[in-house]
Amino acid sequence: MTSNVLKAQDSLQCGFNRDFFSSSYSDWYQQTVSELRKPKENKRWKVSKDTEFIIPVVFHLIYPFRVPLDIAQIPKIMNEINADFMRLNSDSIKLRSKFKSRAGNARIRFVLVEQDEKGQPSKGYTIRNSLNYFGIEPNQPYKDMHRMKFKAYEGTPPWNTKKYLNIWVCNLTSFETGKTYVNGFATPPKNAPHWSPIYFADSLIDGIVIGKNVYSNSARSSTLTHEIGHYLGLRHVSGDPPGFLDSALMCTYDDSIFDTPRVLHQNYYCDTTINSCIEPVNDLPDMLENFMDYTGDNCKNSFTKQQVSLMRYCLNTLRPQLANLEIKSIVKPDLFLVDVYPNPNIGSLHIDFKDSFSNNYSVVMFDYLGRKVLESQITQAKSIINLESLSSGLYSIAITNDKSEILYRKSIFKD
Repeated sequence: MTSNVLKAQDSLQCGFNRDFFSSSYSDWYQQTVSELRKPKENKRWKVSKDTEFIIPVVFHLIYPFRVPLDIAQIPKIMNEINADFMRLNSDSIKLRSKFKSRAGNARIRFVLVEQDEKGQPSKGYTIRNSLNYFGIEPNQPYKDMHRMKFKAYEGTPPWNTKKYLNIWVCNLTSFETGKTYVNGFATPPKNAPHWSPIYFADSLIDGIVIGKNVYSNSARSSTLTHEIGHYLGLRHVSGDPPGFLDSALMCTYDDSIFDTPRVLHQNYYCDTTINSCIEPVNDLPDMLENFMDYTGDNCKNSFTKQQVSLMRYCLNTLRPQLANLEIKSIVKPDLFLVDVYPNPNIGSLHIDFKDSFSNNYSVVMFDYLGRKVLESQITQAKSIINLESLSSGLYSIAITNDKSEILYRKSIFKD
């Protein structure tokens, strides 16, 4: 869960705070991350590190009568989360050089659903006009925060939570104070030991909620990316130490991820001079650019490799029915020479092979809603792909072989 209040003392702890953990959290988390170090020995780890997870998404828009939400925001939001989880976000270049070797590509792609649960055409969202109020109040119990997910409260029940990522959009402003204390909140994977049993994500509440203020934000927003991190098992970078601890002891709390530096508490300001926890070995400043911190949208831009590993682990083991798998592995770029041009282009994309050519190559293109929009076999060493039917915008292109290995990947812009 994320807060939009600038001062830490005025905001609610959220998401993975200390009250959300069972006593078995640390042991489970350390064991899980240790397993990631030896994937070949873990029989459950049957997925290559380069395999793409493809997650179907449905939005549930809930708002009062005569206060419509702009449907056009959905493509913007899908663009943002797909870029963030494929490390194609333009602001990733702002990551400080000292952290660049730790940055990870989650290889998780989000696709707006095109059919509902009954197989009928869908635009990827539902609409509900509601007279009810879904504001989050200070110190409200977690179990009382899910009214938007039930018809009895004029909310929208989720689609099958094992097979879809449900995202609710509603007004989260406090009715009592008129303030917005949280921008969103998420449920962890079902049966994850690091949650107290009362917070387990059952089929009636599993998913993510974001406020209409986040949804309607015309600027870049990382709130949903942050909440998806929680939904896939990540904690805040601080480990959410109890507020009553002496500050000298708080650096003993951690998110248990090896490549995120220890921090004293969640950061609200993008002050790159901050080094709140001095570590005896490999000391680094606070990683303010991490999506699981509280810094602003102009600061957060990266996950680390170990955070990526944990999210993929949770998808593969704790949410096994949620994602489809499409790509098996990626061949190192230096083993495959090809030119793809021009970029941007106006409808004709040239693909010229500089190395040996085989007829088992195909080109696949995805839009930034995560949808596959083109797939074609490449029959010649110098080929032209017709893109005239595609709308203007940003796309991701991959060249694959008959083993579903990605030989080449690039972002292109169609004018």
